[in-house]
Amino acid sequence: MTLIAEVAQAWTVVVAIPTGETVAAGNWPDLIEARIWARDMNRSRLARVRAVVPLVSAGGLARELERGVWG
Repeated sequence: MTLIAEVAQAWTVVVAIPTGETVAAGNWPDLIEARIWARDMNRSRLARVRAVVPLVSAGGLARELERGVWG
């Protein structure tokens, strides 16, 4: 079985901004860099980090789903 993180091409940080909106911020090729930015954002209290999520291309995701590697 394939994990989504194994095919991730980049990582983004999902944050809640002071207006209450939730947005995806940034695009890092390295998970560690994304987590560092997320930690810094939480410490600064400028926004609240909700998640660090993998990004995959739509085509790449479709190919993996067609191969039946998830679910």
